[in-house]
Amino acid sequence: MIVFDIDIMNNLLSHVVKSNYYSYDPYDLWSTKFGLFARRVYYSHKILSVPLISPIIFADTYFPQIRKLFVKKKRYPIAEAHFIMGYLNLFELTRNEKYLSEAIHISDDLLKTSISGFSGYCWGYPFDWQNSKGLWKKSTPFITTTPYCFEAFLKLFDVTKEQKYLDIAHPISRFANNDINFSEMNDGTIYSSYSPFDHSKVINASAYNGFLLLESYKRFGEESYRIRGEQLLEFVIKSQNADGSWIYALDDANDDFIDNIHTCFVLKNLIKANYILKLSKIELAIERGYNYYIKNLIDEKHLPKSFAKTNKMNFIKLDLYDYAEGITLGLLMMDKNVKAKTIVENIIEKIVHSYITPNGTFTSKVNNLGIKINIPYVRWPQSQLFYALTSYIKKIA
Repeated sequence: MIVFDIDIMNNLLSHVVKSNYYSYDPYDLWSTKFGLFARRVYYSHKILSVPLISPIIFADTYFPQIRKLFVKKKRYPIAEAHFIMGYLNLFELTRNEKYLSEAIHISDDLLKTSISGFSGYCWGYPFDWQNSKGLWKKSTPFITTTPYCFEAFLKLFDVTKEQKYLDIAHPISRFANNDINFSEMNDGTIYSSYSPFDHSKVINASAYNGFLLLESYKRFGEESYRIRGEQLLEFVIKSQNADGSWIYALDDANDDFIDNIHTCFVLKNLIKANYILKLSKIELAIERGYNYYIKNLIDEKHLPKSFAKTNKMNFIKLDLYDYAEGITLGLLMMDKNVKAKTIVENIIEKIVHSYITPNGTFTSKVNNLGIKINIPYVRWPQSQLFYALTSYIKKIA
């Protein structure tokens, strides 16, 4: 029996509220000028980059507190969206107005950080990020961040019935439909870009946008959103490997990996989208994907593993973001797969017994020496754990 209650959540909240949701981040050192340079060299000359990236990896893995010398804490839209949804879970469970009040307070701040210049509200990272596609400057909106904000405002509407939250969500769908790039594959399927400034074939980006547009169709009745959303999910299905897996992105050797969190991202968006479409081919893709997940990304103790296939050296033994997404995905899968409940309960039991820190936050990562990294990064994974665990409490209540 899992000993788990709202007090654990309140301990976490006392910390994040005290910090006003500001936090350090796993990408801190990589977003410095030196970190950006090191990554740029890495993507063009991997061998030459070794002397540049090694000190950052070493510091980040074994001396993470060093980031305090180089960066300041920030607020992260994706974290705030998860906190909003988690607070609303607690309000629905307890009817305690303090949870609703805090959700509304965060949503007011979140709306103010929407990035201007696009067809609707949208959000990204508050830092520069160098990747294999190039440099994404801070405040570039992403289709992997914006859907969480979309869901947060929709949940605020569902709970409060206040039209203003629906009026915020509707323009978000215009951003997803009008500003994100859509390209056609040789087989005729359509895929979504990651941002308005690229044409990358990142699988989870199309899954996120497919769900967002289909939920927008459901809420606002725009048929064009249904058509495009269904086209995006067709791309996701056709990109699934024969064994049920998805690599991170097509046509880029740097992205030829299969990991836990992105597998979860793809699956949970397929599940939520298919609540609307109810198509057997999507249901089959979900079944095959979750079976792969259980076989290759869950260990013999029914706990998440970070990678099934990787092309990078990894000095992190355990990432609690995998745990958070494993819970969220498992809750969605409980009526589809009998093993999902066992996985969810094993993950939560492990968190409760091993990964709650003295100040009430959660361990963020464990390095390959077994040393816990207890810096409470809200973007990765404190907010996701908060949302996942409150969703579990609500479900079993």
